[in-house]
Amino acid sequence: MIRLAALLGISVILAGCTTMSQGEYKTAQTTLAGSPALKRETMNSCIKDENARSAKDKAEMAAVFNIDPKNYAATFCKRLINGMASNRITYQDYVNLDSRTADNSKLIRVLQGR
Repeated sequence: MIRLAALLGISVILAGCTTMSQGEYKTAQTTLAGSPALKRETMNSCIKDENARSAKDKAEMAAVFNIDPKNYAATFCKRLINGMASNRITYQDYVNLDSRTADNSKLIRVLQGR
């Protein structure tokens, strides 16, 4: 249950409500890596979205990703966005979120801060 909640949360953030093509994903990565202003804007949006989650969801996600629940949104978003910008979270990792059988351990490690 926690794994599913975590992966659904990640996929919503990475995808918004649509599926990105590889080109769109790579463009987003390059833009995040090269534009501090866009990175800040994306971070603020991510934090706002994460703070809107229920307390239960935030607690579950914090436990999965080794984050203090009080700092969950900021820490999670920082790891996610920096992971994307640095290519530690690849397009294939993003695509794997749609698969219930894919190995998402690399993505989990990045989001755990390892």
